Amino acid sequence: MREKRFTFGSFVLLLSLMQTAGAAAEQVLLVQDDSYMPYMGAEQIDAVGIYSDILDEAGERLQKSEFALQAVPWPRAIELVRGGGAQGLVGTYHRPVVRPWIRYFSVPLFTEQVSVYCRPGVARQGWSYPDDFKGLTFGNNTGFRTPGARFFELVKAGDITLLEAQTTEMNLNMLELGRLDCYVQEQLTAEREIRRNNLKNVQRVQTISSETAHIGYSQSWIGPDADAFIAEMDRVLTEMHQDGSVNRIISAYLGSS
Repeated sequence: MREKRFTFGSFVLLLSLMQTAGAAAEQVLLVQDDSYMPYMGAEQIDAVGIYSDILDEAGERLQKSEFALQAVPWPRAIELVRGGGAQGLVGTYHRPVVRPWIRYFSVPLFTEQVSVYCRPGVARQGWSYPDDFKGLTFGNNTGFRTPGARFFELVKAGDITLLEAQTTEMNLNMLELGRLDCYVQEQLTAEREIRRNNLKNVQRVQTISSETAHIGYSQSWIGPDADAFIAEMDRVLTEMHQDGSVNRIISAYLGSS
């Protein structure tokens, strides 16, 4: 488990994820993916990445709240929030239909650009996604809904074959080796791995959507304390967008990618 705790400008490692029944204040636990860099990742015991850095600075600005941030595999993060074991899912797209267990989506952390990547010669110019990609084998990160609702309808109908792997790197390597025809992923995430691994057999075919990433708060987390935390975090995130702090954090990653 990898986690941070933020409170009034400092963060410390947590000794436990749950407070005892008699504790004075509720421990707010946010969870993120541990293998979706540069947005979300893990290094040793720390949650890292763009969204972690945004929340790190947000934690310094919160006046009345404290929280922990933990990095786990994405399917585990989903189950923690769905089951009430964590209060917020960091980095979720706005998916109220497929994630009805999220009661509130925060102010966006960032807007991600989602693209289709294929092996050379697989896709033709002018193809409409996803219907013109029938008959192909796609990769996907386990538990991700990035390819969109229509894509998963075609998978269910048997028109597209889906192979899932845990990480972006794994999927792109399968694409490079010819085990996949195409793969849908956020552009900055995918192209960071393409450059890092010097992949030659992967082409960006088209950008299919812009997706806002949020903190998705669990429907089981209700009450005045929850509402106050959500409102305060939204206030701080809005302030960070307005004063350029979010752009500064993003630019630092773009410069080092």
